[in-house]
Amino acid sequence: MGMSTGGGGNSVKNDINVTPLIDVLLVLLIIFLVIIPIMMKMETLQVPRQIDDNEQPDPDASQLTIKVKADLQMSFNDGTGTPDVPVATQADVAKLLRPKLEALHMGKEKVVFVDFEDPVPWKFVVSTMDSIRSMASDASHDDIKVALKLKDDKAPAKP
Repeated sequence: MGMSTGGGGNSVKNDINVTPLIDVLLVLLIIFLVIIPIMMKMETLQVPRQIDDNEQPDPDASQLTIKVKADLQMSFNDGTGTPDVPVATQADVAKLLRPKLEALHMGKEKVVFVDFEDPVPWKFVVSTMDSIRSMASDASHDDIKVALKLKDDKAPAKP
Protein backbone atom coordinates (compact mmCIF):
# COMPACT_ATOMS: atom_id res chain seq x y z
CA MET A 1 0.00 0.00 0.00
CA GLY A 2 2.87 2.35 0.74
CA MET A 3 4.66 4.03 -2.07
CA SER A 4 8.13 5.34 -1.86
CA THR A 5 8.95 8.51 -3.66
CA GLY A 6 12.55 9.13 -3.43
CA GLY A 7 15.45 9.55 -5.59
CA GLY A 8 17.65 6.60 -6.08
CA GLY A 9 17.44 3.02 -4.98
CA ASN A 10 20.00 3.23 -2.17
CA SER A 11 17.80 4.93 0.47
CA VAL A 12 17.42 3.41 3.97
CA LYS A 13 13.93 2.85 5.43
CA ASN A 14 13.46 3.94 9.09
CA ASP A 15 10.21 2.15 10.08
CA ILE A 16 9.80 0.45 13.46
CA ASN A 17 8.97 -3.24 13.45
CA VAL A 18 6.02 -3.52 15.88
CA THR A 19 5.60 -7.29 15.66
CA PRO A 20 7.94 -8.09 18.60
CA LEU A 21 6.25 -5.38 20.69
CA ILE A 22 2.81 -6.91 20.10
CA ASP A 23 4.17 -10.37 20.91
CA VAL A 24 5.53 -9.12 24.24
CA LEU A 25 2.21 -7.41 25.07
CA LEU A 26 0.25 -10.58 24.34
CA VAL A 27 2.56 -12.65 26.55
CA LEU A 28 2.16 -10.11 29.39
CA LEU A 29 -1.62 -10.18 28.96
CA ILE A 30 -1.66 -13.97 29.27
CA ILE A 31 0.56 -13.81 32.37
CA PHE A 32 -1.74 -11.28 34.06
CA LEU A 33 -4.84 -13.31 33.19
CA VAL A 34 -3.30 -16.34 34.86
CA ILE A 35 -1.95 -14.54 37.94
CA ILE A 36 -4.92 -12.31 38.86
CA PRO A 37 -7.21 -15.12 40.10
CA ILE A 38 -4.34 -16.49 42.19
CA MET A 39 -3.70 -13.09 43.78
CA MET A 40 -7.33 -12.51 44.75
CA LYS A 41 -8.14 -13.92 48.17
CA MET A 42 -11.64 -15.23 48.60
CA GLU A 43 -13.23 -15.29 52.04
CA THR A 44 -16.44 -17.24 52.37
CA LEU A 45 -19.19 -15.89 54.56
CA GLN A 46 -21.58 -18.31 56.18
CA VAL A 47 -24.99 -16.76 56.59
CA PRO A 48 -27.11 -18.51 59.20
CA ARG A 49 -30.21 -20.14 57.85
CA GLN A 50 -33.54 -18.53 58.59
CA ILE A 51 -35.63 -20.32 61.20
CA ASP A 52 -39.05 -21.43 60.00
CA ASP A 53 -42.16 -20.15 61.76
CA ASN A 54 -43.04 -23.58 63.16
CA GLU A 55 -39.46 -24.32 64.34
CA GLN A 56 -38.45 -23.33 67.86
CA PRO A 57 -34.91 -22.04 68.45
CA ASP A 58 -32.63 -23.98 70.79
CA PRO A 59 -33.21 -22.62 74.34
CA ASP A 60 -29.65 -23.56 75.38
CA ALA A 61 -28.05 -21.71 72.49
CA SER A 62 -26.05 -18.67 73.43
CA GLN A 63 -26.92 -15.39 71.77
CA LEU A 64 -23.70 -13.42 72.03
CA THR A 65 -24.25 -10.24 70.02
CA ILE A 66 -22.06 -7.28 69.23
CA LYS A 67 -24.06 -4.28 68.01
CA VAL A 68 -22.31 -1.53 66.04
CA LYS A 69 -24.22 1.73 66.14
CA ALA A 70 -24.24 4.55 63.59
CA ASP A 71 -21.78 6.62 65.66
CA LEU A 72 -19.38 3.59 65.61
CA GLN A 73 -20.00 2.89 69.30
CA MET A 74 -20.34 -0.78 70.10
CA SER A 75 -22.37 -2.66 72.68
CA PHE A 76 -22.32 -6.27 73.87
CA ASN A 77 -25.33 -8.42 74.74
CA ASP A 78 -24.93 -11.96 76.07
CA GLY A 79 -28.57 -12.92 75.52
CA THR A 80 -29.39 -13.42 79.20
CA GLY A 81 -31.79 -10.51 79.40
CA THR A 82 -29.29 -8.12 80.94
CA PRO A 83 -28.98 -4.69 79.34
CA ASP A 84 -26.38 -4.09 76.64
CA VAL A 85 -22.87 -3.34 77.88
CA PRO A 86 -21.25 -0.39 76.08
CA VAL A 87 -17.87 -1.20 74.59
CA ALA A 88 -15.31 1.47 73.68
CA THR A 89 -12.86 -0.36 71.39
CA GLN A 90 -12.47 -3.66 69.60
CA ALA A 91 -9.91 -4.68 72.24
CA ASP A 92 -12.62 -4.27 74.88
CA VAL A 93 -14.85 -6.56 72.80
CA ALA A 94 -12.21 -9.26 73.11
CA LYS A 95 -11.99 -8.74 76.89
CA LEU A 96 -15.76 -9.19 77.25
CA LEU A 97 -16.14 -12.07 74.80
CA ARG A 98 -13.21 -14.25 75.85
CA PRO A 99 -14.64 -15.34 79.25
CA LYS A 100 -18.10 -15.87 77.74
CA LEU A 101 -16.71 -18.06 74.95
CA GLU A 102 -14.51 -20.04 77.34
CA ALA A 103 -17.54 -20.68 79.58
CA LEU A 104 -19.40 -22.40 76.71
CA HIS A 105 -19.33 -26.18 76.81
CA MET A 106 -16.77 -27.91 74.67
CA GLY A 107 -19.25 -29.57 72.30
CA LYS A 108 -21.28 -26.41 71.83
CA GLU A 109 -20.80 -24.15 68.84
CA LYS A 110 -19.27 -20.79 69.60
CA VAL A 111 -21.25 -18.31 67.51
CA VAL A 112 -21.05 -14.55 67.85
CA PHE A 113 -23.56 -12.40 65.99
CA VAL A 114 -22.59 -8.98 64.67
CA ASP A 115 -25.46 -6.55 64.23
CA PHE A 116 -24.98 -3.12 62.71
CA GLU A 117 -27.02 -0.08 61.83
CA ASP A 118 -27.30 1.06 58.21
CA PRO A 119 -24.90 4.06 58.25
CA VAL A 120 -21.98 2.00 59.60
CA PRO A 121 -19.19 1.65 57.01
CA TRP A 122 -18.75 -1.92 55.80
CA LYS A 123 -15.00 -1.89 56.51
CA PHE A 124 -15.74 -1.24 60.21
CA VAL A 125 -18.15 -4.19 60.30
CA VAL A 126 -15.58 -6.46 58.66
CA SER A 127 -12.79 -5.31 61.00
CA THR A 128 -15.06 -6.04 63.98
CA MET A 129 -15.74 -9.53 62.62
CA ASP A 130 -12.00 -10.07 62.05
CA SER A 131 -11.14 -9.01 65.59
CA ILE A 132 -13.69 -11.52 66.95
CA ARG A 133 -12.35 -14.32 64.74
CA SER A 134 -8.79 -13.53 65.85
CA MET A 135 -9.68 -14.69 69.38
CA ALA A 136 -9.89 -18.29 68.16
CA SER A 137 -7.50 -20.78 69.69
CA ASP A 138 -6.69 -22.69 66.49
CA ALA A 139 -4.68 -21.38 63.55
CA SER A 140 -7.57 -21.65 61.08
CA HIS A 141 -9.86 -19.51 63.29
CA ASP A 142 -12.72 -21.96 62.79
CA ASP A 143 -13.68 -22.68 66.39
CA ILE A 144 -15.42 -19.27 66.71
CA LYS A 145 -18.04 -18.60 64.08
CA VAL A 146 -19.04 -15.03 63.34
CA ALA A 147 -22.41 -14.39 61.73
CA LEU A 148 -24.09 -11.21 60.56
CA LYS A 149 -27.59 -10.46 61.69
CA LEU A 150 -29.62 -9.85 58.58
CA LYS A 151 -32.05 -7.01 58.28
CA ASP A 152 -35.61 -8.10 57.61
CA ASP A 153 -36.57 -6.43 54.32
CA LYS A 154 -40.15 -7.68 54.61
CA ALA A 155 -40.90 -5.75 57.79
CA PRO A 156 -43.71 -3.27 57.33
CA ALA A 157 -42.79 0.38 57.36
CA LYS A 158 -43.55 2.22 60.57
CA PRO A 159 -46.05 5.05 60.17
